[in-house]
Amino acid sequence: MAVISVSYAALSSGHDGLVATWTRIEGHLADLAGSVGATADMRSDALAAYLTLKQRWDAAAEERQLALKSLADLVARAGEQYRATDAQLAGMFGG
Repeated sequence: MAVISVSYAALSSGHDGLVATWTRIEGHLADLAGSVGATADMRSDALAAYLTLKQRWDAAAEERQLALKSLADLVARAGEQYRATDAQLAGMFGG
């Protein structure tokens, strides 16, 4: 007989950890944007190269953030579905 063991606390913690990571990355990106914004009046080859590379980073970061958010949503949904199934089965046994 197969046994399915679900830790609701682990699912909740996993969701919260993913959201915290997403939030932390957003904060770092905002800090970086603020620092670079302070150099807006500067002109240099290094800054131009950095800004070109930053466009690629931003696109990759957006994809990563969407993936983290989607994963967090899926973990939360899995927890909800496990709880609903558990409650439904408990009801079948008078629990």
